[in-house]
Amino acid sequence: MIVVISRLRHWVPRIVVLVILACALNNCVYYNTFYNARKAFNEAEKARKGARRARRSGGAGGYKKAIEKSLKVIEDYPNSKYYDDALHVLTVSYYHTKQYGRSERRAREILANHPDSRYAHEANLYLAKAKLELRDIADAMDIFRGIFEGDYARDFKVEAALALTTYYIDNRNYADAEPYLLALRDSLGTDEDRKLAQHYLADGYFERFHHQEALGAYLQLLGMDPDMEDKYVALFRAAACSYRLQRIDEGQDYLRTLIDDELYFDSLGVLKLKLAEGYEYDEDLAQAEETYNEILEVEQNRRVRAEAFWNLGLMYQYDYDDLSQAKEYYDSTVQSSRGSEIGGEALQKSSDIGKRESYKLQVETIDSTATQDIIDEAAYTQYQLAELYWFQLYKPDTAILEMKYVADSFPTAYDAPKAMIALSEMVREHEKDSLKADSILQQVLLDYPASDYVPQALEILGLKGTPADTGYAGVYFDRAESFLVDEETPDSARSYYQIVVDRFPDSKYYLQSRFALVWLTEMYDSPGDSSIILAYNELVDSFPDTEWATLARKRTQYTPAPTVPDDAEVDTMPEVQDEQPGFQQEGEEDTTSTYVDPLEAVYIDPNGEKIMNHPYGPIRVEEEFIYPTEAYRLAWEGDLYFQILLDFSGEIEDYVFMIKSPSEEINRRAEATVASMTFDPSRIPAPIQGNWMVYKFRVTLPDHLR
Repeated sequence: MIVVISRLRHWVPRIVVLVILACALNNCVYYNTFYNARKAFNEAEKARKGARRARRSGGAGGYKKAIEKSLKVIEDYPNSKYYDDALHVLTVSYYHTKQYGRSERRAREILANHPDSRYAHEANLYLAKAKLELRDIADAMDIFRGIFEGDYARDFKVEAALALTTYYIDNRNYADAEPYLLALRDSLGTDEDRKLAQHYLADGYFERFHHQEALGAYLQLLGMDPDMEDKYVALFRAAACSYRLQRIDEGQDYLRTLIDDELYFDSLGVLKLKLAEGYEYDEDLAQAEETYNEILEVEQNRRVRAEAFWNLGLMYQYDYDDLSQAKEYYDSTVQSSRGSEIGGEALQKSSDIGKRESYKLQVETIDSTATQDIIDEAAYTQYQLAELYWFQLYKPDTAILEMKYVADSFPTAYDAPKAMIALSEMVREHEKDSLKADSILQQVLLDYPASDYVPQALEILGLKGTPADTGYAGVYFDRAESFLVDEETPDSARSYYQIVVDRFPDSKYYLQSRFALVWLTEMYDSPGDSSIILAYNELVDSFPDTEWATLARKRTQYTPAPTVPDDAEVDTMPEVQDEQPGFQQEGEEDTTSTYVDPLEAVYIDPNGEKIMNHPYGPIRVEEEFIYPTEAYRLAWEGDLYFQILLDFSGEIEDYVFMIKSPSEEINRRAEATVASMTFDPSRIPAPIQGNWMVYKFRVTLPDHLR
């Protein structure tokens, strides 16, 4: 027993020493790992801050090394006293290496698990900054506001104020940015922060058109030892504010301060443009023109030259009323800066002035031997000239004279009443004389009671729907359309279309009514011969190159006549078979290329058999037909014809689109709708089940187009 105790006494000191030594070595390794992480981090921070002052990037390599070492501390020594230090290094390093999601997570870990850490405030700041980069804007701004209003160090408040300011200014919300800018300027910021805040304050006033406050703010910025760029902006904006406040001389003095400073020699052209603008405000046009010409003599910058030419063009157009010279300046603007916005506007103005010369030349060629068509064309050209002066050249007095010339010189023209209505509106707006304007409209009703423009005059006078609202083609045409579409009484519609054709040959509704009469006969009273085709062809021959001739031509597109199958019975062909030159007779050679009536061809299936209409509508439609906006201008409605073949369930197994509309988009949508239909097979008469049938698809205009 004594021997054992003696041996233990001998070994105990050695064991203690070994344990202490192991712990010391472990702590040394752990401390060295964190020390290296902190050292790399501090070097990266120093490099970044130095680079920021020099306006370049830096520190990325040090941050990456700091991340590597700190992660080792986190992973290998989770219970160490330096754990929150390592989290802080990771938070900041991840942020500055643009790993914002990881930075946010590490910042949250500090705040959640180490709320009393000395790094908690900085973690909250970086949490906001990371959220900002991750586009979680609302949360970021809430955190920044908490920092600004809370018990945080001044540097943190500065960063929060700058972030909030930037956010509000980027959203052009200068009023909400103002308290943070004032705090930066008056208490929180460094000298650079104060200047930046003052600059933003001045810009905020300027953008909100508070020119008096903006002027004072820019002048205050000049007293804060601004750098070269800030001085330029402050003086240039001070000049602009002075102009708005009608203190032209004062504004020009600010500009001359910059002009006389050799540091701003490269901006001399821009400064002189602004100087000339002041002369224009002061109505010293001669001095303004001289300044613009000085710019053009020496300036090489194409944008500045373009603006000088442009301003000269405006002066000659609006101040000197010299359109020819103005056009030359506009053309020079285009040559100097064709692709710019100002170049595009100059091109438009030059074109407008060129149109003026073209219109005047066209009207001057009219003589006493001119036909009505020539007179109508000349009147329309003169009308365009008047509109050009009114809308593009901004010369209302000249526009009124030119519009009056239309009414006085071309009284028989189709557009004469239209010109009188336009003249009345010009008088009402420019001369502020409603009594004179209304008298012109009353004269329209007296001189042109059957004109298509009567409804416009009635509308302006408030007489629509009164007994005066009658006697023109549109009234009868609208009644015809109502009878046809709303009441489905084609005979009544026909009578009103006929009134338009008989009484209003000069109306825009005349051709449409003629087409409608032929179409009504085709749809409701087809004689079964070629008279419909002849009627459509007459429209094509008499009124070529018109919308209704195009529609008529589409209606008479022939299809090759199918040959009679060897085993076909004669009575399976249309009743007009022996009168149709397109059908080949037995024993004869086919020496013609004539065609059958398209409506007759509809009732001959792909096998040459005569077929019938489908008697009922569909029980289900998968793809609803919606009238396409692309066809609004055409305003077409009518029947489309399909040949359909149904399967045993009533779905369409096959179809042929036989007669189409003039609108490709209507055709496309109608075809998709018909193809998606399902019919009730039990309602189809037994004799025609399993056979081709004709399905007529009705297209109607939306109510708002009627």
